[in-house]
Amino acid sequence: MTKIIDLNADISGGMSAELTQEFNDGEDMVSKESRLADLELQLEPLTSSTPRAEILLDYATLLLDFQRKEDSWIAAWEAFNQFSKDENWELAVVATDILVSADQKDSMLALAHGVWLGITYPINPETSNAILQHLIDESPVGSETAAVAAVTAHFLADMRAPAGKAGESIRFFTSQRLAEVAAQHRSIKSQEEFDIWMQGNEFNNPDSFLPKLSAAIDALADDRWWIDRDALRASIPK
Repeated sequence: MTKIIDLNADISGGMSAELTQEFNDGEDMVSKESRLADLELQLEPLTSSTPRAEILLDYATLLLDFQRKEDSWIAAWEAFNQFSKDENWELAVVATDILVSADQKDSMLALAHGVWLGITYPINPETSNAILQHLIDESPVGSETAAVAAVTAHFLADMRAPAGKAGESIRFFTSQRLAEVAAQHRSIKSQEEFDIWMQGNEFNNPDSFLPKLSAAIDALADDRWWIDRDALRASIPK
């Protein structure tokens, strides 16, 4: 097939748009390699500590770009342990997000921890939402677990997201995701059907849907918790 030349394209000094993109992609990888080396230098003198764990989050994320998933898991796991020790649950959940993305044998166990911590503690709703999206994606299409995870993500966005543009953005995202999951769960096609679906499943009542999510999390964890949930629950102010 003859390729049509776009005379209006930016030729970037004689290169085609495709070659320009390839050049930029290559340049981006070089930049990431440089960043990776820089992070390794920063990590070298640091022993187990909070500053090291914070750098490890960036390092583990970057390792995923290079498909070094096992190394990413090791880095994120160390970070998770440090943040758990510090009781910095926000960053502990960020670490579990990376552990899930690393796609290792205990990634679903990491997902259970991230969801439990993200709901139990009043962390940034964007962080909670990110880990709940993993649960939706990892659940069978049309399953109750996917539906309950989507409902919970929207509930947390309503409860925790700030007023203003940032809050509106996450609430809009979670509402759209909820609509998608509802359509998969019961072929919902109208607002009326959606309202009936929400009422019929008691998805407007957190006392009903949160225990369902808790059961799904327990099934994922299979009693292999890395944290003492009873102690953590007892330490939460009433």
